[in-house]
Amino acid sequence: MGNKNLKLTKLALALGLTVGLTGCFSDNDNDVTITPPDPGGDQTVAVPPTAVELADGGFVVTVTDSLGAPLADGTSVQVVFNSSIEGLQTASGVAITANDEYNTNTAGAFSYTVDGIAEGESKTFAFTVQSDNFLSNTAEVTIGAGETLTEVVRLTARTFESADIPVVAETKTLAELAGTDVTVEYSAAGGLVVNGADSITLPVEIDAAQAEKAVGGAEVILPAGTQFVQDNGEPLQSAPSLTVAYFANEAAAVEASTEAASTDQTSSLDAFPGGLNLAVANGAETVEGNFTTGGFVAIELVNEQGEKVKTFGDGNSITVAMKVDKDTRTPCPITQQDGETVAQAAARGFNTDSGVCLASALVSEPTPVQPGQIFPVWSYEESNGQWSFESFGVVADDGNANSSTYNVEVEVDHLSYWNLDFFAQRGCNVSSFNIVDSDGQPSSRFTSVQLLTNSYRFDAQPWNRAALSRATFRNPPSFDVEVRVLENNVNVLDGIQGNTGTAVDSTVSVYSGPLCDLNGATLQLAPVDNVEIVTKPVSTFAVCSNNDDVDQAADPVLSPTTVQLYRGAVLASNLQDSYYGSEFSIDLESGVDYTFRFFNTFTNTWETQTATGSTDALSLNMLTVCETTTTTGATGGN
Repeated sequence: MGNKNLKLTKLALALGLTVGLTGCFSDNDNDVTITPPDPGGDQTVAVPPTAVELADGGFVVTVTDSLGAPLADGTSVQVVFNSSIEGLQTASGVAITANDEYNTNTAGAFSYTVDGIAEGESKTFAFTVQSDNFLSNTAEVTIGAGETLTEVVRLTARTFESADIPVVAETKTLAELAGTDVTVEYSAAGGLVVNGADSITLPVEIDAAQAEKAVGGAEVILPAGTQFVQDNGEPLQSAPSLTVAYFANEAAAVEASTEAASTDQTSSLDAFPGGLNLAVANGAETVEGNFTTGGFVAIELVNEQGEKVKTFGDGNSITVAMKVDKDTRTPCPITQQDGETVAQAAARGFNTDSGVCLASALVSEPTPVQPGQIFPVWSYEESNGQWSFESFGVVADDGNANSSTYNVEVEVDHLSYWNLDFFAQRGCNVSSFNIVDSDGQPSSRFTSVQLLTNSYRFDAQPWNRAALSRATFRNPPSFDVEVRVLENNVNVLDGIQGNTGTAVDSTVSVYSGPLCDLNGATLQLAPVDNVEIVTKPVSTFAVCSNNDDVDQAADPVLSPTTVQLYRGAVLASNLQDSYYGSEFSIDLESGVDYTFRFFNTFTNTWETQTATGSTDALSLNMLTVCETTTTTGATGGN
């Protein structure tokens, strides 16, 4: 992290003594080093390991399920980079190549270093995370010199239902979709044959028990005669199964209580594939900005051979019908008038080629969607994380006065993930502000900075920010957002220095307005009562695992690696921060248990060590089998 790989004073000697130097002896009373007798004869000597070279920066990709929990043990995960990988390295400093085996493991976490970052510049890496039985997801990281970040990527199982998060997914064979009174057949030449009906449908819907948080759903309708064609133009050789996953926008929760929504760590918006901050094509240029969403549906048709459907044959399409929460708000309210076509209405508020909301139609305070309004439809290519504008849908009332949703139905001629979204161009290039503690000093507290409004959410966690005392948002929204600073899931924002709207007055507050207005500002945190903060020095060493098997052991060697800090004695979804280097210090709460997860750069494995918040120095030892040499007539001692 920026300035997180802090160099301390001479710790190597002090910490080296704690790991045990087997070639030295001391008496217990005076701690005086004694040279052991010369045993004579040949001696086997361990060669000290070679330290890994410190890179310009580092980052970790941590993969979880939709709820933020680790994937089951043994789940194979692959990271596929979609952007340039110039400067990208393994944790030990070896350049990453395309299809590198390093990018696949069952640990659910990947440690990378980055070289060649000039001071004041950065490198961005975009990637897709894939795993069998899960829908793919994409993300990107931007690393500056001396920075460490962790990007947490959530994957949704192809069959998923939970009482904790408004995401639902189902996977069924074509025969299961047909039911009892309808039969289906499939052949590569003839496509889908439906006997007893015109189509087959897979509906998914958010459970009614979550109505206070979110409502909505989707259904995918496959008409008889649909062809199943791969991206290479070849038909599938066997019948596929259909997966439909729906991610609600949690508009009901935000409208009912933004405070309750802000502290919810199982948000479907956090699990949205690709996220809500992005860039889209707008003619010959790329426009950066933000989505406010009406809901997202992921669709896959895959057979047992792993062949995926991309299109449906010449002139064929399928129907995707989505239910939109009536509490959903739009920053670009355009209603189709009598006598207008959809295209004519859309042209009054959107760039009809790109789907981007026109500045003239954009409102700073989004308003509730209404029947007859235009809702842009986007597709998302999960293999490379690219968004494409597809068409305009129209919000329709389903005729049920008691319904909590509207309908938007679209015809699609290729298979992708589909999203109902309003895209608004960013409000400014960047918004960056300082965060200070109650005493005005730069904060070292593990806080997240949250942006929240109806149908939009973004959490800048301590582990994916460059510094605990600063937050920087690229492509900040042009629409108003609520800003909170959360610590242990509680808002601790006192106010903004010099801003009378959120005065610093020892009363917790929420900033509401344009994020761009906070650029250059200083956010002050409320004081924390009865919490003693201590600074723990931490060092990472390369240590010979075969020291006990030789006559003369090798001293530990300081060697940089990635370290993740978790609160608690058990590794769970309570990540606090990330660090990269060989010597750094961390402010911790006194007496609280923490788990340090560090990457052994010599064995490419993750290891953990538990420690209590204290001023005691901590050594994290990366064991490795060291080379040995033989000496004759050794004199002993170190």
